[in-house]
Amino acid sequence: MQHRGVDNSWISAKHFRGRGTQHFWGNKMTMKTILLATAIILAPGVASAADIGEGSPVADYDWSGLYAGVDVGYAAGKSNLFIAGGGIGGASDLNLPLDPDGFIGGIHIGANYEMANRFVIGTEADLAYNNTDGLIPLDASGGGFSTLLKSELKWSGAVRLRAGYAFDRTLPYIAAGVAAAKYEITAIGGSGAIEIPFHDETHVGWTVGVGIEHAFTDRWTARAEYRFSDFGSQDLSIAAGLLTKTSVDLQTHDIRVGLSYKF
Repeated sequence: MQHRGVDNSWISAKHFRGRGTQHFWGNKMTMKTILLATAIILAPGVASAADIGEGSPVADYDWSGLYAGVDVGYAAGKSNLFIAGGGIGGASDLNLPLDPDGFIGGIHIGANYEMANRFVIGTEADLAYNNTDGLIPLDASGGGFSTLLKSELKWSGAVRLRAGYAFDRTLPYIAAGVAAAKYEITAIGGSGAIEIPFHDETHVGWTVGVGIEHAFTDRWTARAEYRFSDFGSQDLSIAAGLLTKTSVDLQTHDIRVGLSYKF
């Protein structure tokens, strides 16, 4: 009985050790199975997340290409009519500020090229109709006979070079080039019954400006710009000998906004 008990105790101990070992290995096998299944399930998701993270970057906006559009704005002019050796109102010299101002509107067309370093260069031509004029009184005889001098900027245009730096869809730029304008000066007397043309010429000068343009779609861009133009000085168109040594100059300050379509 004692031997059987010892033997039974050994069997029992072995049995329990075996069951403990089997239970331990069972836990390990269960953990391995779970980890393997988890890895199989998650692997495609991890790969997809990697693909998303390593996907192709969104391409920057390209400013290169042809474009055309319209612009509107306001022009403030500075003009001086100089008459030397006068005879008008008994004055020896006259320097009359005409200073036309008003609204302008027109069209533009141009082309840009964006370099690899994001610098953008281009050319642009524009033509604008000007509702820009000025009116000043002039005592033509010194005896109270009132005459008005009317100045009118009929049209203006320019051919310019542009250069800027692209911040993706936003392009600040500077521009400079050749400018031209049709300028008229008329003397009006007799309550408008008499009109004498003093000047009707095309002035040619230069222009410089700064602006910013933004592409709000791949085709459409909007801009705002300040421009200064100096159209120089010319002799009056009035008949020779009527007045001695007369000239008129013209400068303008423009604020413009525009809309362009990129082809």
